[in-house]
Amino acid sequence: MEKRNLTEINGEAKLKISEPAFAEIVERHQYSLVRLAARLVGNAEDAKDLAQWAFARLWLNRDHLDDAHDAFYYLRKILANLCIDHLRQHGRHEPEVAFDEEQFSSELASPLQQLETQELQTELLRCIDELKPKQKATLILRDVEGYAVAETAEMLSCTQNNVLCNLHLARENVRRKMQQWFATA
Repeated sequence: MEKRNLTEINGEAKLKISEPAFAEIVERHQYSLVRLAARLVGNAEDAKDLAQWAFARLWLNRDHLDDAHDAFYYLRKILANLCIDHLRQHGRHEPEVAFDEEQFSSELASPLQQLETQELQTELLRCIDELKPKQKATLILRDVEGYAVAETAEMLSCTQNNVLCNLHLARENVRRKMQQWFATA
């Protein structure tokens, strides 16, 4: 159970996430937040920095959150917006392709099939990375992270129709770019 303190702000009792509760939230969400940021910005070091900024904003706004559930969505909302701003300001990085040890230790796939799979994954990541920041965030939150349309809309501070529109555009752009790549490969 979340440990919280009551504070008075303007004569009104408000719930406050305590330091131990904040530490527990950081412990529980740090890995998934950094992973999400890395997917959004394509760089592990930037992802760590952006996740840290999200936690800092959570700490600064802890008086406005009721519990860990609020903190969960608040962190992702802040992180998504930080990543979108980062992409707009700093442009894109060449996406870092994670080494999938399971894929390469498989006895079922030949070395050629493994290489083709890795090349396909790299190209798919490149196509996703070339999307506009809002489309990229929508695609990753919805299709990769598996959030519902309503949750994605809340995290991106937009309407559900915007999510559906951005998702459609992102999927179409990735599909078109992948078709071009297959035609030339």
